[in-house]
Amino acid sequence: MNLKFNKLRGKIAENNLTHKEVAGIIDVAPNTFSRKINGVNSFTLKEAGRLAEFFNTTVGGLFFYSNVA
Repeated sequence: MNLKFNKLRGKIAENNLTHKEVAGIIDVAPNTFSRKINGVNSFTLKEAGRLAEFFNTTVGGLFFYSNVA
C-alpha cells in the first residue's frame, strides 16, 4: 500500500477548508499539518481517524489506494 495524500487534498478542497482549519480538526499547529501533508512527518493513526471521521470516509479510503489488475 502506498500513502496517497491527493485524496486528502481533494477532500480539503471540496470542503473549502484551509490547512489551518484542518490542523484544528486534528489538534496540531498549522505548520505541523503542513509537514504531515507534504510527507515530512507522518500522520498518527488517531489523526488519520479524526480526518476520516470528519470527511465521512475510512482511513484507507482517505490515505491509501490499491492497484487492482
